[in-house]
Amino acid sequence: MSKGRATGRRRRRPTRADRRWSRWLRPAAAIGLIAAIGIAVIALGSRGTTSVQAAWSRLGTSDVHSLAFDGDDPNHVLFGHHGGISESRDGGGSWQALATTDDAMGMRPAEDGSIVIAGHDVFTASRDGGKTWQPITTDLPSLDIHGFARDPGDPAQMWAALATGGLWASSDFGAHWTQVRQENILSPLAVRAGSTARLLGVEATGLAMSDDGGRTWSGLATPPTYPMTALAATSDGQVVYAGSPEGLYRSADGGKSWSATAYKGSAFAIATSVDGAIVAVVSKETDFFRSPDGGATWPAAN
Repeated sequence: MSKGRATGRRRRRPTRADRRWSRWLRPAAAIGLIAAIGIAVIALGSRGTTSVQAAWSRLGTSDVHSLAFDGDDPNHVLFGHHGGISESRDGGGSWQALATTDDAMGMRPAEDGSIVIAGHDVFTASRDGGKTWQPITTDLPSLDIHGFARDPGDPAQMWAALATGGLWASSDFGAHWTQVRQENILSPLAVRAGSTARLLGVEATGLAMSDDGGRTWSGLATPPTYPMTALAATSDGQVVYAGSPEGLYRSADGGKSWSATAYKGSAFAIATSVDGAIVAVVSKETDFFRSPDGGATWPAAN
């Protein structure tokens, strides 16, 4: 073997063409890697993702106004619209019309089996769960009622917001009324704060409450939405829901603070169960949605 002879194969020096190819290959490889990661993420996401919210049913009415769970049965739901009340006994999957065609713009059932509806020139009650209905004889100055509330602890105590203005109160099942507020209050809602009724409602400045039957009002924290299209609350007022054209908001401290739920879309009527865990929504398109966990998930009907 001659001195200085290499013992291995000599490494070829890169040519100018090799260097040009290398400069093109590096960004192309990076682009390919990014594309591959993106495809993998999309594949994994589509494999593990379910629908954000699934409608249980579509009511198919010309408008959306009121929604309520009847008593402590979360499967018994009432939906009010201009043509009457629809009833569901399976949690909102199927619906049947109750024996009334009166405008149920406002609709409040009570534990004594009575249901009161109030709307455009309507003030009617059923005392047998919706089988029969009779007009309520009243001295209200107008029967164009745009907001209606009942005390959950005393169903004979009511409030009515009239289209002509102001808030009126009755303590004898609607026979006699007294004006307690001259200014308008929207979406009045009654809850029980201990032994007395508390009213929630929407003023020009936002959400407000009254502890003296509607005479004086103080502001609450307002959910970050405008306008508020509907309110619902547990009977003790601790859990409150507020609807908007873009979503649903929840408060677990009586309206002092708010967080967005997972519901996306219009919430034109809202109802909540006794414990506040189950919440139901009817959208502007009359789709019925239901959540079992305070609005965190919105699964399809079983």
